[in-house]
Amino acid sequence: MRIVTWNLWWRFGDNWEARHEAIVATLAALDADIVCCQEIWAERDGQNQADLLGEALGMNVAHHPRFGRRGLSFSNAILSRTAIIESSSHSLAVGDPSSPEGLQSGHRTAVVARIARGDGEMTVICTHLEHRFHLSEIRQAQVATLCELAAPHHDPEGFPIVMAGDFNAVPSSEEIRLLTGERPPPVPGLVWSDAWAQAGDGPGFTWSGQNPYLHQAMWPNRRIDYVFVSTPRPVPQGNITGVRLLGTEAVDGVVPSDHYGLVVDLVD
Repeated sequence: MRIVTWNLWWRFGDNWEARHEAIVATLAALDADIVCCQEIWAERDGQNQADLLGEALGMNVAHHPRFGRRGLSFSNAILSRTAIIESSSHSLAVGDPSSPEGLQSGHRTAVVARIARGDGEMTVICTHLEHRFHLSEIRQAQVATLCELAAPHHDPEGFPIVMAGDFNAVPSSEEIRLLTGERPPPVPGLVWSDAWAQAGDGPGFTWSGQNPYLHQAMWPNRRIDYVFVSTPRPVPQGNITGVRLLGTEAVDGVVPSDHYGLVVDLVD
């Protein structure tokens, strides 16, 4: 089973339409089973990038746009070769709107989808966490919410949950350590295998100074995009057999996104 996650950089940059075509071409060459996308754009009364990708790739779509005042959405989507049985979107906002600090990360969400798999099903979660460096506490709260969303779907004797996205956190951060069991997990007994840590080669920077869009970036090189697989699980199901970066090459002179994505192969 091939899983992809990729932050598609919304409509940022001055060549977003050309970037969309480069994204389609890059994904079409992968023959992925499931694609988790972050920073998907949609117009309230017009086109929807998730649907455009689904049509181009022949995949089913789980997408729940949330439109702002300009009639545009900034959201997550899951594409699947097999049927999507059910999907939902969940807020990752943190805080109390009535407090002096107000609501933080109000536009961050997670999409949860139940996807047909053989004669059964699996659960996939696609997400995008708070991006500001200094707000680790918010990301830790968002990680706790993600684990609570996953818990009802976790069957230690069944196929594992796949959770993927842009976590805006490095592997040594408290928020990632909550997931991988290096700290007590938010949901006891539910921890996650980090695909790159298990099968990757090299640093795996998905935010990289080698990307031409980042020549003036404030952040250093970082591994902030992940595919996680839930544990415990009945091995070898869900074991990670390979992982690599994608989007590192230009398509007709166009680099697809400011992030590099991940391609992960799992034992089905």
